[in-house]
Amino acid sequence: MNQLITRASITEIARHRDATLAAFEAARRAEAFAKEKMEEAHNLLKIAAPFAAGLFAHRDIKDMTDRHYIDGRVWDSVIHSTQLNHLMDKKAKDEFRQQLMTEAPEFTEENAYATIEQFAAEAGMIFRRGIAEMFSNLDRRFRSHSGWKIGGRVILSNAFDIYGHWNYYRDHRSTLQDIERTFLLLDGRKPVSDYAGIVGEIDRVRMTDGFRNARQTEVHSEFYTVRIFKNGNAHVWFKRDDLVRLANRMIGEYYGEVIPEERKHEDNGGLHEPKREMAKNFGFFPTPDSLAERTVETASLWTREGMLRVLEPSAGTGQLAKRAAKAGVSVDCIECQPHLANGLKASGIYGRVICADFLALQPATTGLYDRIIMNPPFDRERDIDHVMHALKFLKEEGLLVAIMSAHTEFAESRKAIAFREHIAKLNGHFSDNPSNSFSSVGTNVNTLTLKVWKNGRKVW
Repeated sequence: MNQLITRASITEIARHRDATLAAFEAARRAEAFAKEKMEEAHNLLKIAAPFAAGLFAHRDIKDMTDRHYIDGRVWDSVIHSTQLNHLMDKKAKDEFRQQLMTEAPEFTEENAYATIEQFAAEAGMIFRRGIAEMFSNLDRRFRSHSGWKIGGRVILSNAFDIYGHWNYYRDHRSTLQDIERTFLLLDGRKPVSDYAGIVGEIDRVRMTDGFRNARQTEVHSEFYTVRIFKNGNAHVWFKRDDLVRLANRMIGEYYGEVIPEERKHEDNGGLHEPKREMAKNFGFFPTPDSLAERTVETASLWTREGMLRVLEPSAGTGQLAKRAAKAGVSVDCIECQPHLANGLKASGIYGRVICADFLALQPATTGLYDRIIMNPPFDRERDIDHVMHALKFLKEEGLLVAIMSAHTEFAESRKAIAFREHIAKLNGHFSDNPSNSFSSVGTNVNTLTLKVWKNGRKVW
């Protein structure tokens, strides 16, 4: 026996065994205590965040701290309990959820009051933005603040796949829910659960007729008729004209005070009949930094052909001009407001600053330019007038880049139609700018960027 193991070794093993058992028993007691305390903590969390149901129902992110998880659930619950989430469209909800999931702000009394007051103050704007963006996502024409209005029908393209099921890549299921939520709120009622609304009715009818691949289905509700075709498109006809009118009015309010003027549908003249009177407040909305950077990059200022001459007409504070000057080209500015023109002169970075109404000048005064970069007044098609005049100041091989209202691409006025035809002959190209690009400077109007070479060169 002693040859196999010594008594001292056995004593040591027994001692370690007893210590191990005691440690396990202590750990189990601590574990039971911790479990009890964790249950107590979860019960307290349910009291603090009774309305957090989906977003933080399960703690799926492993590296999420206790503080992040708790604050995320509490914020989610507070927003739902105040019903501010009813004012949010899908995009706004997704942005809010993403913020909570990535870095939930600390929930304190001060933060809570400030956030809820901000939401409440902006609730109307959030709701209006939701309506505007919901329809603009359905059809690019709806980006125009004056060239369209919600009519009697919208089309949800590829709402269903080839198997007759919801196409989750397009997610028009959420679009329908957003439309229904909008109409219920406009009618003074609360949104309904998915299963109780138009989506639930479509699912019920489609399930009743059996999942027989692509097929035609028609569903009726209080607000609309939805007809689903074999090609997967869904046409939505609105029944409540009063709510459609109200939605259009709220979209107009969201896009700003230029709307009432443009929705008179007046004939603003032909392509070569510019408005001579100044726009209200000179149509002055300075180009936000990110859009200014993007516009100047589009202007292809780098060249091997020597120094370029660049013009920014209606330059305002020179948001475009100063970036072009930093790129090392020679820049001239034209600005009609004396105090802004003086500010441009004082910067000392421009070749020439002319204080005048751009539409009253002729190329003989300035000479011709290699590039024109511009953000003209938008209202009542003044941007078209300014762009057409600016083309006269371009060299034959010159390039014009202009920020314009989305109205330009879709309006059916004589001027807008003739302008698009003219730009098409020059192989010009319109591209959408990000939504709300000008919100930081006081307007929610959607814009686009026109790029066109005077000699008709293909845009690239």
